[in-house]
Amino acid sequence: MTQRGNVAALGEELAQAVELIMRPDTAQQSRMEAYMACERFKEESPLCAQVGLYLASGQQFGQNVKHFGLQLMEYTIKFKWNSISHEEKLFIKENAMKLLHFGVGPAEDASLAHLKDALSRIIVEMIKREWPQQWTTLLSELSDACNKGEPQTELVLLVFLRLVEDVALLQTIESNQRRKDMYQALTNNMSDIFEFFQRLIELHVTSFREATAVGNFQKASAHGRVVEVVLLTLTGFVEWVSMNHITSNNCKLLQILCILLNDKSFQCNAAECLSQITNRKGQVKERKPLLMLFGEEPIRYIFTASQMLPDAGNSSALEQNHNFLKKLLNMLSGLAQQIVLLWGKEDGNIQRPPNFEIFLECLLLLARHPSLTVAHGATLIWNVLLKHDGISKDATVIPYIPKLIAVIAPRIIKTLYPSTRTLPITITTAAYICLEYDSEEEFAVFYYRCRTDFLEIFRQSTLVQPIVTFTYCEQWLNARLAKAHTERNNVNCSVQDPVYMEWEALVCVIDGVLSRVLLVSERPSVQSGLRLLEECLKVETTNPLILSILLSCISALFVFLSMSSCQITPNNCVAMSGVSLLPRVLERIFQALIFQDSTDLNVDPTRAQSIKNLHRHAASLMVKLGHKYPLLLLPVFDQIDSHVKVLLDDPRQTLGKMERTTLQEALLLISNHFCDYERQTVFVANIMKDTLSHWPTFAEIFKSPYTFIQFVGLDKPAVTPIQSDPHSLSRGHILDALNVVLAIIKRCTWPDDPDRASRGGFVVGFTEHGNPICRNPATPHVIPLLPHILALMRVLNELYRPQAMALLSKDFRNVYTMLEHEKKTLMGVCTPPADPLDPSVKKWRPLWIACSSSCLYYMKVVII
Repeated sequence: MTQRGNVAALGEELAQAVELIMRPDTAQQSRMEAYMACERFKEESPLCAQVGLYLASGQQFGQNVKHFGLQLMEYTIKFKWNSISHEEKLFIKENAMKLLHFGVGPAEDASLAHLKDALSRIIVEMIKREWPQQWTTLLSELSDACNKGEPQTELVLLVFLRLVEDVALLQTIESNQRRKDMYQALTNNMSDIFEFFQRLIELHVTSFREATAVGNFQKASAHGRVVEVVLLTLTGFVEWVSMNHITSNNCKLLQILCILLNDKSFQCNAAECLSQITNRKGQVKERKPLLMLFGEEPIRYIFTASQMLPDAGNSSALEQNHNFLKKLLNMLSGLAQQIVLLWGKEDGNIQRPPNFEIFLECLLLLARHPSLTVAHGATLIWNVLLKHDGISKDATVIPYIPKLIAVIAPRIIKTLYPSTRTLPITITTAAYICLEYDSEEEFAVFYYRCRTDFLEIFRQSTLVQPIVTFTYCEQWLNARLAKAHTERNNVNCSVQDPVYMEWEALVCVIDGVLSRVLLVSERPSVQSGLRLLEECLKVETTNPLILSILLSCISALFVFLSMSSCQITPNNCVAMSGVSLLPRVLERIFQALIFQDSTDLNVDPTRAQSIKNLHRHAASLMVKLGHKYPLLLLPVFDQIDSHVKVLLDDPRQTLGKMERTTLQEALLLISNHFCDYERQTVFVANIMKDTLSHWPTFAEIFKSPYTFIQFVGLDKPAVTPIQSDPHSLSRGHILDALNVVLAIIKRCTWPDDPDRASRGGFVVGFTEHGNPICRNPATPHVIPLLPHILALMRVLNELYRPQAMALLSKDFRNVYTMLEHEKKTLMGVCTPPADPLDPSVKKWRPLWIACSSSCLYYMKVVII
């Protein structure tokens, strides 16, 4: 049999084997045998390339067989090229180029993508071994192939794309010298290659539009596919080539790409290519040409493209437009980074680019887009601009800040994940959310990150225009307070109620603005802030959620009390107003601390939880004020202390142990400013006296794991609810005593000023360098307890012994499993905050609280 006949026979056998492999009803054993036969032929046969060509070019074979034939040719080139003869190499190269010139199939046929990719890989593998030394006519041959039609042009572009990936992007060529040679060859011919790409874009875009105009949509699809691939290929080049090639011919390429942004058929690929260009790194001279995009025509094209709307009711068009806007935002983000880096460079000669207002207007409109993802992307760019000292204070940017905060503020109101039943028909935020996120959990992770960046706009804007941001907050709060008087009877407001969500967003904005107010020289009027604080104090409501929000408003506005105490006026009217408001503020906090409800809390557990959170919020607010404004509270320390003692001693009050300890922490923070060691240490002793009597008892309990397990009830069956467990009181005594010690260790300290520390009796000596050695007022009270705390830590370690684990009842065996939340807390891993009142949030199992919380507290004590 002749060699040609042998090739045909082998080809027929391999074709049958491939069809057998791909047939779904083939038995597993038969499929494996056929697969192994194909692999053996690929590795052992000297006719691998010839049979591969026969299969790839045979019209009688299906796509699977043709693809296998191309794989045989690629395998020969990759693994046998150095061992085959020159004649065979020439045979493979000539016939591979014939396949390229003949084409695999219509350019618009997406089902042939795998065959096109396989053929382009064959050409690239030969290029990697022959070009430029042995294949000097490569570029001219590829150019000639493009003259054959759209299918051939697509294949040539795929060859360039695979080549640049292997040589410049992924750098997959094993031989470093070969990679350098090819890289140099590409660089030497880059001007011709870029001119070739530009010519193809212009030619086929024109042909696409002409074919579309006459209704020849098949021809238009072919030209459109070529434009799509040339843009994709160009994207692989612009990331690393010299900027001279990108900006050649008076930046013609950039102009073409900006024009294509307005063509829905090519805008995504054009935006991706521009994104690679604007996000380039380099020196100032390499970045400076990118400012050409701020020219009149390019920036207008960019602006117009950003405002293009998808066809109404077309979900596919909606998704395409959404993807395009995300790519466009990447491009705008890169452009913004270039401005930030160039602004003020070259001796300050590079300042505001031309048509910068159009760029800002584009970003403002994108921030208003119904898609949260798009609005978030625009917000990130605004944050970058506002953080730049020169840009944020530019005369062009200043007028946009009021507009920007007006656009961003409604975005801060919590957005809920929509259900399919409530999904609107029109293009709304809900439609975009469902388009991008498959679950409520996935959306929640994004939303908290997104909202943080929205709030950052207010913080950064306050550093630039504090009066503008405060005025906006003032107007919003006044409007909300006016409505609050009509909503005072809305006692059933929930965390998903629009009223609560607006309040919560408002508090976040106010807190962000006022947290920066002391960092700027132009500050809001103290009188205006005190007036807002007074209005908040006037609001009466029986809803614990709204009460908690009002506490947050008071907390944020408290800064004006601090400012008023430092401000001197002719009549001292502002200072007096602040002094008169302080008792009312404290009164409102203590009212929230003891807030009770006539509603049956057993019937409404969610409301019970909200009341509990209100109590904790009020106590925590006292700690915050004690930490940030201790000198303001110091003159009324005795009144606060007396009031706290009354609350703690009143049996009618239902303050939890956490609230009690938190209030004591607030007092300790204020007492740090006594600047009197004796007075402070006596106060610490008074704080500890209630729990001090428990420690002698603990000494017996902490002797062994057995006594500890008996005391906390881990050897008894679980009791539900936990409040009816007789051992819960014992566990509570341990935690309460530990919490008090921990609070004292965390909060007690000596004065920062060495002179005050010396006058107050804190200094007990000096180092050899003359630095004072201070004593902590808590030391004489905590040191005697350390043996008991260390004994407890020893017992907790011994609980992991098999003998101790055997003593536990079956209900408490899982107590050794640390919760994921606790693991992340110990490792310092931040997680998106869960709404504590959301009924869908899983609560911790009460049976674990005693031991797991204890472990965490011991670790904290030891670390401190």
